[in-house]
Amino acid sequence: MVRLHEKTESDAVEALKRAAMKLFAERGVDGVTVREIAAAAGQRNHGAVGYHFGSKADLIRALIVDGAKLINDRRNAALDALEASGETLTLEDVLGIIVYPSVDLTPEGEEECYNRFIVLFSMTHRALFMEALGGQWNSGFKRCLEHLRGFMGHLPRAKQTERIVFLESYLGSVLAAREARLADTSRAHPTWSRPAILQHLVATMVAIVRAP
Repeated sequence: MVRLHEKTESDAVEALKRAAMKLFAERGVDGVTVREIAAAAGQRNHGAVGYHFGSKADLIRALIVDGAKLINDRRNAALDALEASGETLTLEDVLGIIVYPSVDLTPEGEEECYNRFIVLFSMTHRALFMEALGGQWNSGFKRCLEHLRGFMGHLPRAKQTERIVFLESYLGSVLAAREARLADTSRAHPTWSRPAILQHLVATMVAIVRAP
């Protein structure tokens, strides 16, 4: 049985994470103070971030790892299922496993922020981003890359690597743009709200891989 104190502390931690993620996605980590995070999370104690995480940097690391681990687990599970089926993986299958696990990372009804946060943070604090990952939580992506290279036989290996870099940048920017548009409730965003938009994203990534 979970004690009330433990549940309350866990709730506070999750509230701080949600508040920080949203603020970081909107303004970048340098534009947000720990006091603002605490206030947005409904914490009266302005030192809540330090109390629960140690520092703002430690909170950022926790957010990066939470999302990266979830995405990685999803990718590996999807790859395991497809490989176990005995069916030949198509290029669409592989790219779908790169795309779909990167969305719907929050409980239903909550605003998606992870891709906006991670794209902005990795551009402005690349070294800290890589340090937070610590060379982990990307085994699923590496497995996808092995399959992707099998569809790039028409390209020399150096060009294959360039295409992979393009795909990573393209994926991050499109998913971040999608999150930003869906978070804007001031008007409708019919393009970005269509379920088929992710399928179209996969199709355009296929074109990048197959381009001569």
